[in-house]
Amino acid sequence: MSSAGANYSAAYLAQSRVTEVAVAYSVPIPVEILTTVWRLWIKLRPSSEHGLTFDDYVMIWATIIGVGVCVSGLVYGPPYGFGRHVAALPDKEVETFMMGDYIFSHFYDVAIASTKLSVLALYYRIFITPRFRLVIILTVVWVILWLMTMEIVLGLECRPIAKFWNSSVEGTCFNLVAFSYFTNIANLVTDIWIFLLPLPVILRLQITKNKKIGLSLLFSVGLATCAISAARLTVVVTQGSSDYTWAGVPLGILSAWEPLGGILCANLPVIYKSLAAVFRSIKGTLLTHGSRSAHASSTQRQTKSSAHHHHNTWLQLNNGSGAGNSYRSEILALKSMDDDDDDTEMQPVPGMNTIMVERQFEQEVVDRHHDPHHIHHNGREGDEEPLRGK
Repeated sequence: MSSAGANYSAAYLAQSRVTEVAVAYSVPIPVEILTTVWRLWIKLRPSSEHGLTFDDYVMIWATIIGVGVCVSGLVYGPPYGFGRHVAALPDKEVETFMMGDYIFSHFYDVAIASTKLSVLALYYRIFITPRFRLVIILTVVWVILWLMTMEIVLGLECRPIAKFWNSSVEGTCFNLVAFSYFTNIANLVTDIWIFLLPLPVILRLQITKNKKIGLSLLFSVGLATCAISAARLTVVVTQGSSDYTWAGVPLGILSAWEPLGGILCANLPVIYKSLAAVFRSIKGTLLTHGSRSAHASSTQRQTKSSAHHHHNTWLQLNNGSGAGNSYRSEILALKSMDDDDDDTEMQPVPGMNTIMVERQFEQEVVDRHHDPHHIHHNGREGDEEPLRGK
């Protein structure tokens, strides 16, 4: 514990957000990996016509760096006091944490630039309008310049670099508060710009209104990244506390989740058909299971009821072959509970398309148009047709 810890109460020094930090850094890792692997699986399937394209390779890189942000946070964060008050930490732990924070900052800068580039690469591939592609190229140049500026300034912030994490080292560090405000504002504006880019093209597409809305909603996942960037900016503005291992928790968490928003924004347009099919399959399975359970319960009640009646029961069924019927009926005759009567009688009844069944029965109707197990796909996933405006 540092010497300053003697000035605080035991309850204050015992406060901890370490578990919160560990969970927040852990959740994005499987989500980023899963969505990117899913994307690659779709693009590499035999049914895919194009295989991997340049935007897929950019996404692989962005995912690696995005995972690196979280891993560096897990390695140098909670184990070295991130989430606890700095007054409760030994000086050596604080030094190690600050060194990890320097590494984390580099991963963060590269990660958010890479996710922006992956989204822009996807735009470039699926939108073929020349003027729109020129705007994309100019935006790519801006993102690369932003990244280069961030890395140069971060590398020169302290001379020597060790001064960043070890205050006992002789040297100097620049005050970069104003620069930090500028770069974070630029980051937010860039996120909003990238989100808005495809909307005018989508609105000019020669497709139905519902499809335009669907495409707009699909690309609106980028709003999540904008929201995280805005939240992070508000946290940056309020920073300045000397208790940085405690007060810096919100900033650290938002910095880990911001690349996740960009990765989802770039992956969902590729995997959404497959994802929707999975949800439909799960929903269909649950509905089928519930229907079978209810049917089994109903059959059991009917069987118990028939055990107490020895008179013939006649029921009229529509056999599904009449005009206007698009389903197939299967009639299953069940033996009576009466051991003396082994025969189940069936007789035609006057009228169209009807039969009479004695005793109990089950009628199974298979609606080919609403069977949850019949899932239709229009087009191949991962083989998006280029979109062109009017």
